[in-house]
Amino acid sequence: MYDLLTTVLVTLNQLLTAGIAITAFALLLYALTFNLRDRVARSFALILTCVVVVFVCDAIGSIAASARDLEFWLRLEWIGITFLPATYLHFSDALLATTGRPSRGRRRLVVRLSYALSIIFLATLPLGLLVGPLVQDVQPAPHLQRTWLTWVFTLYFSIAIAFSWVNFFRAYRRTVASASRRRMSYLLIGGLAPALGSFPYLLFGSGLASRTPLLFWFAATLSNLAVSALLILMAYAVAFFGVSWPDRVVKRRLFKWLMRGPVTASSVLAATTLVRRAGEAGGQAYSAAVPIIMVGLLLLMEYMITLAAPV
Repeated sequence: MYDLLTTVLVTLNQLLTAGIAITAFALLLYALTFNLRDRVARSFALILTCVVVVFVCDAIGSIAASARDLEFWLRLEWIGITFLPATYLHFSDALLATTGRPSRGRRRLVVRLSYALSIIFLATLPLGLLVGPLVQDVQPAPHLQRTWLTWVFTLYFSIAIAFSWVNFFRAYRRTVASASRRRMSYLLIGGLAPALGSFPYLLFGSGLASRTPLLFWFAATLSNLAVSALLILMAYAVAFFGVSWPDRVVKRRLFKWLMRGPVTASSVLAATTLVRRAGEAGGQAYSAAVPIIMVGLLLLMEYMITLAAPV
């Protein structure tokens, strides 16, 4: 029973990781399509790019066939992680500037220095300095070893995120209109998603996680569920920046984009994955039901969205 529950949580966590990657990519396309002229939306697109890199690499690495492939994807994931603090600072600076508090030079300098630091940390990645070799055949999951530079980066990551949150709160306090203040509060809450969901905590908590793998996978599943919801909440608040459409138009456009994009894609991916794994468990490496379920569910989802759109 214990092993079965662990397997279910691992599978669910893999599906949620892929779903977050799909959602972040869809929201990135939305930001690049509808309000790219706005500085807040552009900086938010940079955050989404980092999230896409992290979760795509994590999703592919979770099904890697060999230790070499797994280590490659876990290292590639750090491209997004290293730039996430800088993009957070960039986004917080743009957000504060929209409230009538543009940078007098200091915030802009901090943002530029953060990008320079991220590039330096990234340059140490191929040298094996930022993170060490792969630790495999361990519970609850293989992970990279931490190094002394990992501790330095973690300190930089924490300081950058904390400074960004100070700017978020300053922007919130400077907002006067009730609607804008409500959306700014959504940003305060949703801003937790990229920071909390992208950092590889197994670098520091592998000892505790190895003693309680079931608890680890349960916490990881809850974390991914929270990241999915908070990421959409953050994107919802950003969607109103730089556009002149009425609120109802923005809400309807974003909702339909989410339904036709990440919701449909994630549902089809989950269904086909479960059908394929059920076939493998039954002794069939490939089942004809996989493409049937894929096409059928895709058409059914689009049909249901079309019917529900007026409502």
